Amino acid sequence: MIMKRIALFVTVIVTVVVLSAGCGTTGPSINSEFPAFMLQAVNTGGPPTACDFLGGSGDGVAVAGTYMYFVDSDAGYVKAEVSLGAPLADAGSSPEGGYGLATGGNILYVVSNEIYTLHQQVLLPEVGSFIVPRPSSTVVFVVCADGTVAKVETVGWTITKTGATDATDPVAAVLDTSGEYLFIADSNHKVYKVSTADFSTAAETTVEGGVNGMCSTPFGEVFVSPAGKSEVWAIDCGTGQHSRTLSVPYPAAALAVTSSGKYMYATVPGHGFAVVNTLDGTLEAVINGFGDPVDIAINNQTTRALICTADLFVLQR
Repeated sequence: MIMKRIALFVTVIVTVVVLSAGCGTTGPSINSEFPAFMLQAVNTGGPPTACDFLGGSGDGVAVAGTYMYFVDSDAGYVKAEVSLGAPLADAGSSPEGGYGLATGGNILYVVSNEIYTLHQQVLLPEVGSFIVPRPSSTVVFVVCADGTVAKVETVGWTITKTGATDATDPVAAVLDTSGEYLFIADSNHKVYKVSTADFSTAAETTVEGGVNGMCSTPFGEVFVSPAGKSEVWAIDCGTGQHSRTLSVPYPAAALAVTSSGKYMYATVPGHGFAVVNTLDGTLEAVINGFGDPVDIAINNQTTRALICTADLFVLQR
């Protein structure tokens, strides 16, 4: 029984590291009984815009301006700052975590973990918007700004397939738990279920007002945050349709879930982030003092989280 209680306690703790573009950053206010604390603040050269964990469970990676940052997942310090020479849009990793990835223009930058050097540049068919690795594989999908998808083989870092989708100006993209379908939200307020085999549309649904953020879950659902609504929609991965709704205190931006799927973290611009129990819809906490968060990632094997806050030039973990 004691071991079970300890395990549950660990799953709900969030350890936060802050990367800031300036000095004198004020730490966030944790005004909730939900266990959370800030681990460390580290300066960056500009506002961080995207973050992830290597392989989902390794060190953190983030992009800010033209730099990629590698952040120690235990102590929260920056291991390396790698200049890639171009404005960067998204951050990600190869499925096994051996490489950090970033999109900048129509280039996918591949940076070696641990030695922190540029390993490869992959020329994309269009400007790259979202990096979507397929877990336990050697495949990374890149969703481009015009809706084109590029399938990249990480052995040799070559593009093995490209194709157009029905999405126009994508605003978010994730992979379902089966690895067989991409879910792509676009500027026309649509969410498309797209086959990874031929990039055809298997289903689509409309989200009134459009989508701010999106994440996949272990329960065969994709969560999306509708613009202007204090709620998060679950889209069933089988039907591709809206199946249930979770309430959040304010309209949410980026979303992430814990590896168990029990807790969803929704960044709330101007407030911080909210934590929701996805099993019963309970609001567990609202944690303030994070400005306007634009991205969030949760390590799937530890209690660490990364949050990018552009207004404060802060990456918080």
